[in-house]
Amino acid sequence: MRHCFVINPAAGNGKVQEALLPHILSAAKKWGAEYEIHRTSGPGEATTYVKNRIASGEGETMRFYSCGGDGTAAEVLAGLYGAGNAELAIIPAGSGNDYVRNFGGKERFRDITAQLAGTAVPVDVMQVTYTPAHPKTGVESDELTFFAINMVNMGFDAKAVGHMTRLKNKFFIKGTGAYIAGVLRELASFKMSRAVFRPAGKDEFEADFLLGGVGSGRFSGGGFDGIPPAIVNDGLLDLLVIDPLTRGEFLRLVGIYHDGKHMEHPGLASKHIMIRTESVEIEPSGGLIFTTDGEVRYTNKMFKVFIAPEKAQFVMPDGVAHP
Repeated sequence: MRHCFVINPAAGNGKVQEALLPHILSAAKKWGAEYEIHRTSGPGEATTYVKNRIASGEGETMRFYSCGGDGTAAEVLAGLYGAGNAELAIIPAGSGNDYVRNFGGKERFRDITAQLAGTAVPVDVMQVTYTPAHPKTGVESDELTFFAINMVNMGFDAKAVGHMTRLKNKFFIKGTGAYIAGVLRELASFKMSRAVFRPAGKDEFEADFLLGGVGSGRFSGGGFDGIPPAIVNDGLLDLLVIDPLTRGEFLRLVGIYHDGKHMEHPGLASKHIMIRTESVEIEPSGGLIFTTDGEVRYTNKMFKVFIAPEKAQFVMPDGVAHP
């Protein structure tokens, strides 16, 4: 097996290479692994590298280690999806690192030796089809289909991430500070979203909502346990929709939501809808900001999230319980 480490130099406030590279080199040499290092040069380049590397590998089994955040993992996934000889490993080094939280947290996934000794298991992949639009002008692009591994988020948290991205680019705020700034910016407007939801096999419904999510995984936003029932390999999606709240209710209950206790909490139990389904169509009233694995997107039209036809082979580090 060949071990390919895909490092995003921009992840983790630009300190990824400095922190990870010595550990990768030391562990790979001690393990006697056939390995290579690739540093990405910009957005989307990880996908191109992985596709080209698989094509040139002549059927050799390859394990691609995503060394960055959730966005880097999504790019690596896009490059290897459908290749029977490729595995996805995640070495969390970004600001969110939410997918690995489904398996107990980050520390064991940062152990390079445990990763090298790990075993791949099949996990679900989400497929999203939507028509991109410019958030200000509304000008649309051609319909786009892509893969995601963790969660699609809508409403408050997606808008906060959108603010965060703009603030980072404009004022060079980084890390947790940028996310907090995004949350505060969205709290200032605190506008609800509205959409029609059409989950497969269930009745459609229209709702105003504070936030919503469609997940294969449980966590988003750097540790919010938003969809506690989600299972990464059950072949189903979990749709969560939380009703509008006042600012006061939101501030009082956000910690409950963060800890995944909103399913039973009296302040939120009657204010959310949870549906398990194979796919869901979402038709927004007006435009809608949503995020997939941390990537901010915008659309004016109905979009669809569904379980992709093939699973991905995801590496569980040695010592981590399999799902």
